Amino acid sequence: MKKINESAYKEYIDAAKECTANRVYPLSIANGIQAGDIYTDGKGSVLFWHYCGFAYISGGANPGFLEEIYQEFLVSETERRFLLITDSHFIIDYYKDRDLLQLDRRVEYDHIRLPEKPPVLDDRFITERITTDNIGNIQGRIVPSFSWQSSDAFLKRGFGFLVKKDSEFSAVAFSSAVSPEEVDIGVETAEAYRRNGLASYLVDRMCKEIIAQGKKPVWAHAETNEGSRNTALGAGFQPSKVNTVIHKKR
Repeated sequence: MKKINESAYKEYIDAAKECTANRVYPLSIANGIQAGDIYTDGKGSVLFWHYCGFAYISGGANPGFLEEIYQEFLVSETERRFLLITDSHFIIDYYKDRDLLQLDRRVEYDHIRLPEKPPVLDDRFITERITTDNIGNIQGRIVPSFSWQSSDAFLKRGFGFLVKKDSEFSAVAFSSAVSPEEVDIGVETAEAYRRNGLASYLVDRMCKEIIAQGKKPVWAHAETNEGSRNTALGAGFQPSKVNTVIHKKR
């Protein structure tokens, strides 16, 4: 397995487009929009490993390539987490009986339409676009630092909105992954401000912004995340497929 130099990433754009489980994360790497690594076996199989830890395989993955991935990434200590996301039954079958691995399910969505009645933000809250002045106020797990290597990288190539109440951070929605055709939306609501409709409002705001850019909003979540499911359905997303997430047992 060979690690590709960043200067050659654009040579793997077509391979990224052939990722059937997801395209926005592989394409964000191949197009040089977000940080990540690319590996190949030199025989048509390509691994895209995004900065956030999501990894995808393009091409016909042979057992030798999968075994190298198992040894080097799935069960070894790595510089960042490694979650292999796939819809390939061959890959799933290859890893499913490994004692050290866990297999979960991840629902992927397509955006069908904007809601007829868009969510309205309570007057107690104000919305701001994410800028250098407020990005440091964002708190939580699913925030720009989840999938962007630095604040500067996010502010240059990404975008998003945050909500505040009395100058206190309340919620954020942002471009978790960006490709020339799609934008994956990430959302985080501070625990004290949940059940105020903030996520629904921000996701609607993000979808409108993405569509205005001529791109397609996309969404995904762990199958067990009912809150994310409800937010997606309310924002006009529709489930399109269920992928398998392969990772080391915690």
